[in-house]
Amino acid sequence: MGLRDRFNNLHGGVIALLGVLILSPDALLLRFIEADDFSTAFWRLGFLSMALLMVALWNGAKRGDSVLQSILPSRFEMLTGLFYGGTCTLFMFSIRNTDAANTLIIIAATPLLAGLIGVFIFKRAQPMRTWIASIVVFAALLSLISAGFGGKNALGDVLALGAAICMACYFNVLGARPEIDAIKGMLVGAFVVTLLLLPGAEPLAVQGMDWVWLLILGFWVLPVSFLMISHASRKIPAAEVSLIMLNEAIFGSFLVWLFIDEVPSQTTFVSGAVVIVTLVAHSMLGLRARKHARAQA
Repeated sequence: MGLRDRFNNLHGGVIALLGVLILSPDALLLRFIEADDFSTAFWRLGFLSMALLMVALWNGAKRGDSVLQSILPSRFEMLTGLFYGGTCTLFMFSIRNTDAANTLIIIAATPLLAGLIGVFIFKRAQPMRTWIASIVVFAALLSLISAGFGGKNALGDVLALGAAICMACYFNVLGARPEIDAIKGMLVGAFVVTLLLLPGAEPLAVQGMDWVWLLILGFWVLPVSFLMISHASRKIPAAEVSLIMLNEAIFGSFLVWLFIDEVPSQTTFVSGAVVIVTLVAHSMLGLRARKHARAQA
């Protein structure tokens, strides 16, 4: 059995967890980089664009597509790309302007934001547990963000909320249009944002170990983690994927604390605990409801 066959035979939960483990150092590596924010974002997304281009061309070659067919996005793939590019950019600027734990906790609320956007824009019904969980999580996030108003974390917290909203929109468009090629969408989003960042960046100002961290982010952490999590989402329910994704907030915050000694504030601890416990309970109830529905069928 080849390596690819062995990978495909892994349980979706294992694949999702591996993806989260690969993604978790993202915040730490961004802390290591000494270059300015715009230059960091430019190269992070520039290298990601190169990695995604190679994946898109590889997928196209397997389908027998031309080079243009392999990378040319549809209208909805362009829309998902803009949301994805916004997520990556706002996440990076947030990490650089607030405590890493704040960003990761706010991002963890993405599944509930996606559910609410689905209700108001795509007219999808949501169970009562989602409404209750949303109220609790938003109260916790409001406490976290309001605690930073007027302080050094204010901008970063708001940017993190913007990143979570972009990510929620991204997942909603993907869910509404299953025919979308996510790789093409990511590629166009990363490339467009890279171009938009160029006027404010100083690409040649990056020096030393910054190149190493940026290469790791662009060619390993971002593309590989996404591909693994996307593959897992096709094998296990979305509720399970969301539950596993919560580990990023824990692992990512722990790595930043371990290597940089960045200790979250008491408000962050309390708000983070409320968010994570609520999301775990919500996901577990969702899985139980699905199993019950299958048993009745």
